Amino acid sequence: MLAGIRVLDLTRESGFLAGKVLGDMGADVIKVEPLEGDPARRRGPFLGGVEGPQRSLGWLAMNTSKRGVTLDIDSAAGRDQFGQLLDTADVLIESEPPGSMTERGLGWPTLRERNARLVYCAITPFGQTGPWARYRAEDLVIVALGGNAALTGHPDRPPVRCSMPTSHYHGGPEAALGIAMALYARIVSGRGQFVDVSLHETQLQSLLSTPGQYALTKTVSHRNGARVGGLREIWLAKDGYVSYGLRGGPARIPNLKATVDYMKECGAAPRWLIDYDWENYNHNLLDDAELDRLEETFGAFFHDRTMRELYDAALERRILLAPCNNAKEIAEQPQLRERELFSTLEYPELGVSIEHPNFFAKARGIRIRRPAPRLGEHNEEVFSEIDRNARRTSGATRIDRARSNSARGPGALSGLHVLELGSGAAGPVASRYFAEHGATVIRIESSKRPDFLRILWLTPDSPYGLDGSPMFILLNPGKKSVAINMKESDGVALVRRLVEWADIVSENFAPGPMERWGLDYAGVRAIRKDSVMVSACLFGQTGPQRAYPGFGGQGSAISGFNHVTGWPDREAHGPSHTITDSLSPRYVALAAVAALIERERSGEGQYIDLSQIEAAVYSQSETMVRYSGNGEVVGRRGNRDDPAGSHAAPHGVYPARGDDRWIAICAHTATDWDALRRVIGDPSWTDDERFASLEKRREHEDALDERLAAWSAQFDAHELMARLQHAGVGAGVVQTTADLIMDPQLAHRGHFETLRHVHLGELAFERSGFRLSHSAAGYRHAGPNLGEHTEEVLREILGLDAAEIARLRAEQVTV
Repeated sequence: MLAGIRVLDLTRESGFLAGKVLGDMGADVIKVEPLEGDPARRRGPFLGGVEGPQRSLGWLAMNTSKRGVTLDIDSAAGRDQFGQLLDTADVLIESEPPGSMTERGLGWPTLRERNARLVYCAITPFGQTGPWARYRAEDLVIVALGGNAALTGHPDRPPVRCSMPTSHYHGGPEAALGIAMALYARIVSGRGQFVDVSLHETQLQSLLSTPGQYALTKTVSHRNGARVGGLREIWLAKDGYVSYGLRGGPARIPNLKATVDYMKECGAAPRWLIDYDWENYNHNLLDDAELDRLEETFGAFFHDRTMRELYDAALERRILLAPCNNAKEIAEQPQLRERELFSTLEYPELGVSIEHPNFFAKARGIRIRRPAPRLGEHNEEVFSEIDRNARRTSGATRIDRARSNSARGPGALSGLHVLELGSGAAGPVASRYFAEHGATVIRIESSKRPDFLRILWLTPDSPYGLDGSPMFILLNPGKKSVAINMKESDGVALVRRLVEWADIVSENFAPGPMERWGLDYAGVRAIRKDSVMVSACLFGQTGPQRAYPGFGGQGSAISGFNHVTGWPDREAHGPSHTITDSLSPRYVALAAVAALIERERSGEGQYIDLSQIEAAVYSQSETMVRYSGNGEVVGRRGNRDDPAGSHAAPHGVYPARGDDRWIAICAHTATDWDALRRVIGDPSWTDDERFASLEKRREHEDALDERLAAWSAQFDAHELMARLQHAGVGAGVVQTTADLIMDPQLAHRGHFETLRHVHLGELAFERSGFRLSHSAAGYRHAGPNLGEHTEEVLREILGLDAAEIARLRAEQVTV
């Protein structure tokens, strides 16, 4: 998709995934390292436990599809070589502290003078400007300040993060998406722009509109262990844990009935459960006693069976249940094997072959292209290319020359038409990126079978019915809603006409409905040859488990995120909310924009079959490579740093003054530890021999945490964060949804956009985590009511007259 695009990757670990994604999509990514190599090469775990610059499994996992060169860009000779590379580049990615590249003469204002077409992307914890821009923050601090930690974990313990760096997993594809949008905008403008990525902001999307819901209800959500919305989500099986929910609604009640039938066949369903009125079941109306009775009965059944036994039954009976897989179980998963998720890369210099999760999207030319580079491996190759062709003509330049220079509009995606079908969170969040950046997005809905987010908290007393769901409204700003009955041939005909209008058709149904309507890719391509179509259901469109009917909770379990989140002695759960619903939308949008860029070159459309689970496993490439390379199964470790590559102690979440208030603190170096000691006041306990070095602090981390907790509990969390950051110590408040709405850094970046909804009033809608320097962004209006724009779209886009529109409504084809 991105053939002909050259990317210079100067990032540290927080940005590795961005370059990896672009490389796997076909870009020529050149990893630029200092002469001694990137520090990540010296972070364990190492292949076979033997240290070496090519043996870090984290390095090998996150730098595939890149060539590598070494340069001292602060020397005269190195600066000259870097300038020659820059002249040939379409994209530069870096993750240095704000201002540091400018101080070295390599910031955006300087480099754009040399290469006006350069897309320059900076990935930092908080963005380039604002009150927290120069704060120090690694994953623990970002997850704390981003709100997810406050909602993950058990009430009787500190908030907890995932054992793997989810802020990197969200920020990497978000940066790649911002870059792709800037490249697409360049096709018309001919100029590059600055892409300012805040990891802090990208983390908020994992909350799936919870901050905006707080702004409306003023209700602060709290962590509740293995429960989601008061209902148990994670259950103990005989040999591990499974994900299963007792929620109701049209999409879930058949699952509950199928589960009871299964229990009945096993002789494990009491009479009252067999006779239960599931047709009128509403989990929102359960009292505590009834919920306890249901959970005790279902829980006893799950506890007596293995994960495999339960999952096999779920596949057979279409039950929404999934195992909380670890790396070994993911590597052996039949569906992922059938879809060739894993590629085996050879490392002859190491004498091994290692399996890597491949790029998830089944589309033309998306695949791991080469192993991570050895130190300086491509110096001669890359620099000789420069000598042969000092000013390379990129594929993007050829596109620029092929296109009309007529302006599309102020947004990077202005003028694009997107047609969306499906339900839930993952699909709407993906298309929301398009609405934010100028595209016209039409969402097809049904009043007969409404999106489950419209009915998630619906009760008989809900004043606005299907139009009163805050979550749905907050996840769908700027879109037009058209209500069509797809059981009617006239309804399908209307959608087929909208396919002709659309540049992109995006859907996230399980396999089946689109084929029945004649709207699979063959059908769409017959209508419009250059359509870009994205199907993004849980398991993808092919394979033996393609029909599995799960939601995001099951995706988080199958993809391994539950297994690596929480405490070692407690159940697998989290990260809070369903991480496949926040990871996969970025990949959906990225793949679609990249396909549009490729379409400009070839004139051809493309079909992208994206599995939400595969996207999540791909994000966890390091976890899978550690298993393939060393046989290691990464597990839950609370808030502790990775023991295999440990470089921080303390590294935890500690109490602050007030009810359920917490602060994340981490110290990586001796300098960090000395600075923390000074803030504490150098009490005698900090001289304890047990804390004299990083290794000793790691060995005695329980005692260290106990001392720090007694000290931190005396202070206000925000005041203590400011003191620690001023001293140079990485620290961040574990922010609640109430804190996020008042967050000064988010306010500075304009993260929340206030728009009025006709029923719910003023709401706080979230923007993406990147800003484009030369393209406008924002939403035209609040999320729509069901069918709010039906008549407008039929009249203004399809050209129907008033009589035809009235007929369709009278015959209940439209609403």
